[in-house]
Amino acid sequence: MQAAAFTRTVITVALDGQSADEAIDQIVAQVSSGSPGRPWTWWRDGEVDPGKIVSLNLAGGSAAQAMTQLTRPLGWEAFPIPGVLLVGRPEWIDRTLGNLVSSAKPQAIDLEWPRGTASATALDSILHAAAGRPATGGAETGGQKEDRGLEWFPHDVWPAAKFQQVDPWHLASLALGEFGMAARQGTPLQRLRSRDESLPVAVQVIGADDTKWREARFLMVYPIENSDTDESGDAELRRAVRAVDATASFRSGRDPKTRKKMLRIHTHPTGHRAALATQWAAAPAPAQVAVAGRDATYDLKLLNKPAREVLQQFAGAAAKKLVIEDEATLRSQTLVSLDATKQTLEQLAQSIATQANLKVEWGETVVRVRLPAE
Repeated sequence: MQAAAFTRTVITVALDGQSADEAIDQIVAQVSSGSPGRPWTWWRDGEVDPGKIVSLNLAGGSAAQAMTQLTRPLGWEAFPIPGVLLVGRPEWIDRTLGNLVSSAKPQAIDLEWPRGTASATALDSILHAAAGRPATGGAETGGQKEDRGLEWFPHDVWPAAKFQQVDPWHLASLALGEFGMAARQGTPLQRLRSRDESLPVAVQVIGADDTKWREARFLMVYPIENSDTDESGDAELRRAVRAVDATASFRSGRDPKTRKKMLRIHTHPTGHRAALATQWAAAPAPAQVAVAGRDATYDLKLLNKPAREVLQQFAGAAAKKLVIEDEATLRSQTLVSLDATKQTLEQLAQSIATQANLKVEWGETVVRVRLPAE
C-alpha cells in the first residue's frame, strides 16, 4: 500500500483562516514532493463544501496526522487509492471504494484538464489517455464540445485536475460516481462510449436503496511500519477490522523487494477504513520518524502569530526544551508571519527570530532565545 507516504512524510504546518481545499492542497503537495516515485493528488466528495474555513497547527507531525486533524472536525475522512487521496463523507468513501473498478491489466496514465472542463470532456480525455491517444477536442475550447459516444454522460463543469501514474479505470470510476453511476467489474474501458445517447450496457445507475457496494470485498496491503512492534501492529489492525467485519480474512507476509512486514486484508470498504484509521493513528511519533532517518518535509504558513508560540512548536517537534531568557520575554510576544517550504526546523526558527529581532541558539537539547547583542 503506497499510502505509507502519508505516515512517513513529516510536516510542520500552521494554517489559520484558510479554506479546506487550500489546506488539503498543501498537505497533499508535501506528500507528493517527498514521494518522487508516486505523485499524489486528491478527489473531493461532491456533496461537501470545499470552502469551509479550517485551522490546523501541527509541528513535526505526519501528513496522516495532519489529514486526520483537518478532516475530523468537518465530519470527513480521507482514504488513499494509488496516486489519489479520496476526501469526503465516510459513506461517500465507502460507496466510492465499493464501486471502484480497476484495469484488468496494470495500466497507469498521466492526465490533466483545466478549470471549467465539461464532465463529458474530462471522461473523453480519460478514455483517450487509456487508449494512448490525445483527446479529440473540448479541453482546448473550455470543454464546450459534447464528445463522441458520451452524450449520455450528465453535464457538469469541473475544477482543474492533474493526475500522474493513475489507473484510468480508477479515474473513470470517480467520474461516474459524481453522478451516482458505476460500471461493472471486468468492463473494457472503451465500452463507456455509446452508439447513441442511451446509457451504455456497461454502466448502471446506483439508486438510493441500492447498497450492494457496502458488501463489496477487495484486498488491500498494509505495511507494518514499526519493526519493534510488528506483532502488536498486526494485532491492532486485525482487531479494528474484525470490529466491523467478523468475516474479514488476513494474511501476513513480507514485501518481496523491501522484506518489510505486510498484512494483506480482505474486507469490505468500512473494514478498510477502520484499518487505515488504526494504522494512521498508530504511526510513529514525529521524533521517532526523524530518528529513523526518513525523509521529512517541513512547511509553514502562518499569519500574525506570537513568536514565542511558534518557537515552542518548533522546539517540541525537535524534542528540545524552549528556554526564553527574561529580558527576551516581552519581545517574544512579537507577532510574526511566514510562508516557507522545505526548510529545517532550525532554519524556520531563525526566520522567526529575525522577524522578532531575537537571537536563537539551536542546541542539542535546548533551544535558547535571547536578545541580540547590540
